[in-house]
Amino acid sequence: MSAVQYVFMTLAVAFAVFLGYQVRLNTDKPDMTTRVIRDMSPDKELVKHSEEFQKKEIRKAFIEDPLNLPDIWAHEYLPLEIRKFHTTAYGAKFKRSLRQFGSFVTKGKYQNAGIGIQLNYGKDKDSMGIVLPNKLLKEMELDTNIAGLDVRLMKIPGETSDQIGLWVPSLKAFMCADDVYRAFPNIYTIRGAPARDPVDWYTSVQRMLDLEPEYLVPSHTQPIIGKENVRGVLEVYRDGIQFVHDQAVRFINKGYSPDDVVKHVTMPDKLRLHPHLREFYGTVPWSVKGVFQLYLGWFSGDPIDLFPLSTTDRAKRMVALAGGVLEAMSMAVKAWNDNDIQWALELASSILIVDDRNAEARKLKIDCLTLLGIRNINAIASNYYLTSALETSGSLSIELNDKHREEIITALGIQELLELVSTMYKYEDCGGRSDVVVFIVKDKNQHFTIQLRNYVAIVRNDITPKQYDVQVIATEKALKKMMIERIENIQLKDLKDFSLEGSEGKFRSFMTCFESDWNK
Repeated sequence: MSAVQYVFMTLAVAFAVFLGYQVRLNTDKPDMTTRVIRDMSPDKELVKHSEEFQKKEIRKAFIEDPLNLPDIWAHEYLPLEIRKFHTTAYGAKFKRSLRQFGSFVTKGKYQNAGIGIQLNYGKDKDSMGIVLPNKLLKEMELDTNIAGLDVRLMKIPGETSDQIGLWVPSLKAFMCADDVYRAFPNIYTIRGAPARDPVDWYTSVQRMLDLEPEYLVPSHTQPIIGKENVRGVLEVYRDGIQFVHDQAVRFINKGYSPDDVVKHVTMPDKLRLHPHLREFYGTVPWSVKGVFQLYLGWFSGDPIDLFPLSTTDRAKRMVALAGGVLEAMSMAVKAWNDNDIQWALELASSILIVDDRNAEARKLKIDCLTLLGIRNINAIASNYYLTSALETSGSLSIELNDKHREEIITALGIQELLELVSTMYKYEDCGGRSDVVVFIVKDKNQHFTIQLRNYVAIVRNDITPKQYDVQVIATEKALKKMMIERIENIQLKDLKDFSLEGSEGKFRSFMTCFESDWNK
């Protein structure tokens, strides 16, 4: 290896971490953080590249002095994306993420976390370690100097809208974040997120191509070295994304439903068999459905889907159509014996909806999920099947643990936490109430109002009402302590820097109108 390559590879390791390598959740070797700090001392400037669940925080081990932070760069959208991630559907996304990444799959059946080795959760050493950015990239491109190296920060929307890449002109090296990795791109992620815009994505890859880099360093999977090698990968990656997008739109415009569009979009072998387009992470079918969702939303176009039967109603009618539970079970077993595993799974699932105590159907469903997981080359599909099998067996229940919950509350601002409140409102218990509660965050000079009206909780930070039922005056730390420990478990009179104007009983009653956790 030449001296230039050695220098670059050393920088690549550091920048790969900076650009979102999953160190903070232990998705690489356990000693990665220690080795990077020892060898690189990355305490000058850090770069964050996206909002994704497993990438948006830099492990706190990189910050030597929390009171004297280095410059931490991120896309201007990232703070908003962090807020959206934790304040909208977080309970669902949390559970789906742990299924996708296979955090609880046993070693004998586990492949990997998709484009990382392992995402650990639930152990004492596993930590969020959130450190928010203090430098935001607003321009499409910005030439600057990081730790003595001239670089260009570039917005490269792709796997997320807030990706940023880093071009090192002196080394002809491009750090491409998550826009290129050795697997088909995840245009739609099953953990739950809006579909990624394929046009933005392949446009970003084209911009990389135009730079003519000699080194390409993804945040996941191995770097690519050599101008022709880099060009070959970028071209096929870019064109593969465009192919799926364009052909999906072609058949969408013929009036096909999402599932029928999927049947018509198959990549030619030249693309399908390329090592960087194998469906180990994203898949063509998911991507096609993502394109459909991106342009047309949830409605398939078929009037049967305007007001369809619920999953429960459909299951009951399916079982009845089969002639009852015994007959449906017989059909499910036959499907299993005929190696029609998807149909066996659907039948077994329908039987369990009708008869949750049916042990034979439960065992068959577990067997179907397990077999589909073992057979699937797509790591995150495999993980999702296998984790769901554990949940179906009753041996696993995915819940947000108290440690993780505390880390999130500690890291987020009061505004983000209070915005979350409206989606946790239990209208069935408190829908007839009209309480108004004011929160004064005295050390932040902030004020918020939560008003109950017409079965919704209205959160505002732009007014202070003249009339209210309760006013809370507290520091941010005191409010977060109340949230962390849950109001039913805490004596407010003993809470430092916390006071109430109004009835404590009414305030406690008001707080019971909201779910106490994200995933309940």
